[in-house]
Amino acid sequence: MGSSVAPVDPGQVYMDLHHRTHRIMERAMSAAGLSIGRAKVLTRLGAYGPMNQAALATRLGFAARTVTETVDALERDGLVTRSDDPHDRRARIVELTAAGRDACDVALTVRTKVMDEIFGVLTPAQRAQLVSLLDTVRTNLAQGEIDCGN
Repeated sequence: MGSSVAPVDPGQVYMDLHHRTHRIMERAMSAAGLSIGRAKVLTRLGAYGPMNQAALATRLGFAARTVTETVDALERDGLVTRSDDPHDRRARIVELTAAGRDACDVALTVRTKVMDEIFGVLTPAQRAQLVSLLDTVRTNLAQGEIDCGN
Protein backbone atom coordinates (compact mmCIF):
# COMPACT_ATOMS: atom_id res chain seq x y z
CA MET A 1 0.00 0.00 0.00
CA GLY A 2 1.33 3.42 -0.92
CA SER A 3 0.99 6.83 0.62
CA SER A 4 -2.55 7.27 -0.71
CA VAL A 5 -4.14 4.72 1.60
CA ALA A 6 -7.81 5.47 2.12
CA PRO A 7 -9.42 4.81 5.54
CA VAL A 8 -11.33 1.92 3.99
CA ASP A 9 -8.07 0.09 3.18
CA PRO A 10 -6.82 -0.60 6.72
CA GLY A 11 -10.42 -1.19 7.74
CA GLN A 12 -10.80 -3.91 5.15
CA VAL A 13 -7.44 -5.47 6.03
CA TYR A 14 -8.50 -5.43 9.71
CA MET A 15 -11.89 -7.02 8.95
CA ASP A 16 -10.28 -9.73 6.82
CA LEU A 17 -7.70 -10.44 9.53
CA HIS A 18 -10.39 -10.49 12.23
CA HIS A 19 -12.52 -13.03 10.36
CA ARG A 20 -9.58 -15.26 9.55
CA THR A 21 -8.23 -15.08 13.12
CA HIS A 22 -11.70 -15.85 14.48
CA ARG A 23 -11.99 -18.95 12.26
CA ILE A 24 -8.53 -20.17 13.31
CA MET A 25 -9.33 -19.58 16.99
CA GLU A 26 -12.72 -21.32 16.69
CA ARG A 27 -11.05 -24.38 15.12
CA ALA A 28 -8.37 -24.47 17.81
CA MET A 29 -10.90 -24.12 20.63
CA SER A 30 -13.10 -26.78 19.04
CA ALA A 31 -10.15 -29.16 18.87
CA ALA A 32 -9.73 -28.56 22.62
CA GLY A 33 -13.42 -29.34 23.23
CA LEU A 34 -14.53 -25.72 23.64
CA SER A 35 -15.99 -22.88 21.62
CA ILE A 36 -14.95 -19.25 21.67
CA GLY A 37 -18.15 -18.33 23.56
CA ARG A 38 -17.66 -21.01 26.18
CA ALA A 39 -13.97 -20.13 26.50
CA LYS A 40 -14.82 -16.45 27.03
CA VAL A 41 -17.23 -17.30 29.85
CA LEU A 42 -14.72 -19.62 31.50
CA THR A 43 -11.83 -17.16 31.24
CA ARG A 44 -13.90 -14.24 32.61
CA LEU A 45 -14.94 -16.36 35.58
CA GLY A 46 -11.33 -17.47 36.00
CA ALA A 47 -10.09 -13.87 35.93
CA TYR A 48 -12.80 -12.20 38.02
CA GLY A 49 -14.16 -15.02 40.17
CA PRO A 50 -17.79 -15.96 40.82
CA MET A 51 -20.39 -13.43 39.68
CA ASN A 52 -24.05 -13.25 38.83
CA GLN A 53 -25.13 -13.84 35.26
CA ALA A 54 -26.03 -10.19 34.64
CA ALA A 55 -22.53 -9.07 35.65
CA LEU A 56 -21.05 -11.82 33.50
CA ALA A 57 -23.11 -10.70 30.49
CA THR A 58 -21.96 -7.11 31.03
CA ARG A 59 -18.29 -8.14 31.30
CA LEU A 60 -18.59 -10.15 28.09
CA GLY A 61 -20.68 -7.64 26.17
CA PHE A 62 -23.14 -10.46 25.44
CA ALA A 63 -26.91 -10.49 25.64
CA ALA A 64 -28.21 -11.96 28.90
CA ARG A 65 -29.99 -14.73 26.94
CA THR A 66 -26.74 -15.79 25.26
CA VAL A 67 -24.98 -16.02 28.62
CA THR A 68 -27.85 -18.03 30.10
CA GLU A 69 -27.67 -20.56 27.26
CA THR A 70 -23.89 -20.83 27.51
CA VAL A 71 -23.96 -21.17 31.31
CA ASP A 72 -26.71 -23.83 30.98
CA ALA A 73 -24.41 -25.86 28.72
CA LEU A 74 -21.36 -25.33 30.94
CA GLU A 75 -23.36 -26.41 33.98
CA ARG A 76 -24.58 -29.56 32.17
CA ASP A 77 -20.94 -30.36 31.37
CA GLY A 78 -19.90 -29.87 35.01
CA LEU A 79 -17.70 -26.84 34.30
CA VAL A 80 -19.68 -24.31 36.36
CA THR A 81 -22.19 -24.33 39.18
CA ARG A 82 -24.96 -21.85 39.90
CA SER A 83 -26.17 -20.86 43.34
CA ASP A 84 -28.57 -18.30 44.73
CA ASP A 85 -27.26 -14.74 44.96
CA PRO A 86 -27.57 -13.71 48.63
CA HIS A 87 -27.98 -10.05 47.56
CA ASP A 88 -30.64 -10.58 44.88
CA ARG A 89 -33.13 -13.42 45.16
CA ARG A 90 -33.82 -13.28 41.40
CA ALA A 91 -30.14 -13.68 40.44
CA ARG A 92 -27.81 -16.67 40.33
CA ILE A 93 -24.08 -16.71 41.03
CA VAL A 94 -21.96 -18.60 38.48
CA GLU A 95 -18.74 -20.22 39.68
CA LEU A 96 -16.12 -22.45 38.07
CA THR A 97 -15.83 -26.04 39.23
CA ALA A 98 -12.45 -27.80 39.39
CA ALA A 99 -13.12 -29.14 35.88
CA GLY A 100 -14.08 -25.61 34.82
CA ARG A 101 -10.76 -24.25 36.12
CA ASP A 102 -8.97 -26.95 34.11
CA ALA A 103 -10.99 -26.03 30.99
CA CYS A 104 -10.20 -22.35 31.61
CA ASP A 105 -6.48 -23.20 31.70
CA VAL A 106 -6.85 -25.10 28.42
CA ALA A 107 -8.67 -22.14 26.83
CA LEU A 108 -5.93 -19.72 27.92
CA THR A 109 -3.22 -22.07 26.61
CA VAL A 110 -4.99 -22.43 23.24
CA ARG A 111 -5.54 -18.66 22.96
CA THR A 112 -1.89 -17.94 23.74
CA LYS A 113 -0.65 -20.54 21.25
CA VAL A 114 -2.88 -19.25 18.43
CA MET A 115 -2.03 -15.60 19.10
CA ASP A 116 1.69 -16.46 19.26
CA GLU A 117 1.43 -18.21 15.89
CA ILE A 118 -0.48 -15.34 14.28
CA PHE A 119 1.22 -12.29 15.79
CA GLY A 120 4.63 -13.83 16.52
CA VAL A 121 5.66 -12.80 13.01
CA LEU A 122 5.78 -9.20 14.25
CA THR A 123 8.69 -7.78 16.21
CA PRO A 124 7.97 -6.57 19.75
CA ALA A 125 8.11 -2.97 18.47
CA GLN A 126 5.64 -3.76 15.67
CA ARG A 127 3.27 -5.44 18.15
CA ALA A 128 3.46 -2.40 20.42
CA GLN A 129 2.74 -0.12 17.47
CA LEU A 130 -0.21 -2.27 16.37
CA VAL A 131 -1.66 -2.25 19.88
CA SER A 132 -1.26 1.54 20.03
CA LEU A 133 -2.97 2.03 16.67
CA LEU A 134 -5.85 -0.30 17.54
CA ASP A 135 -6.26 1.41 20.93
CA THR A 136 -6.58 4.75 19.12
CA VAL A 137 -9.38 3.35 16.97
CA ARG A 138 -11.04 1.67 19.98
CA THR A 139 -10.93 4.91 21.99
CA ASN A 140 -12.52 6.78 19.11
CA LEU A 141 -15.32 4.22 18.95
CA ALA A 142 -15.82 4.31 22.72
CA GLN A 143 -16.25 8.07 22.57
CA GLY A 144 -19.21 7.55 20.25
CA GLU A 145 -17.74 9.62 17.45
CA ILE A 146 -18.94 7.16 14.81
CA ASP A 147 -22.65 7.14 13.98
CA CYS A 148 -22.72 5.95 10.33
CA GLY A 149 -25.87 7.98 9.71
CA ASN A 150 -27.84 6.36 12.55
